[in-house]
Amino acid sequence: MYWLLGVTFAHVVGEGGLALYEAVRTGSLALTAFGLESVIEGGAAFLAVRHLKHLADEEEDHERRDQVLARWIGVSFLLLAAYTTVRGIVEIAVRGTVRPSPLGLALTVFATFGMPLVGYLKWKTSRRLGSKGLAAEAKESIACSVDSALTMVAMLAGLLHAPGWVDPALSLLMVPWFLREGLAHVRGRVHAHLH
Repeated sequence: MYWLLGVTFAHVVGEGGLALYEAVRTGSLALTAFGLESVIEGGAAFLAVRHLKHLADEEEDHERRDQVLARWIGVSFLLLAAYTTVRGIVEIAVRGTVRPSPLGLALTVFATFGMPLVGYLKWKTSRRLGSKGLAAEAKESIACSVDSALTMVAMLAGLLHAPGWVDPALSLLMVPWFLREGLAHVRGRVHAHLH
């Protein structure tokens, strides 16, 4: 699990930094959101590493720590939902023009096809460890991968000169799932399985 969380952290730091740089260069709100989502996912991975260190201590209250981690992951899902909603509304209202970004497309292709495997392996490992908090972090990686796929389609649409509303419309499709997962985790209704 340490190895998988390390891969996640290294990936999101590199991906997030490049995405935010490219977002400033091209004026893309899609890449800005993608970069910020990477920052949130990196924070969740950091919290999961701290939690994992405590699982080895048999005297600690793991159930309470699991719930605390899951609630923090839930808050990060809600932050993703809030940001994606605001960003989508602003993009639709402003209808700004964004310069095409081949680098942005490459970043999202890598995130779309690389991170689901890492997320799935983290989820399987979290089930073996019996940790609902680590399962929540794994599901966040998978959620961000799905959002990466939608951003990838938006980047590709931008290269093909599609209308500006395509990107925010695709991003808003993720909001219901972000809200559902966030609210479930914050309320303590954590499930160590994928929905």
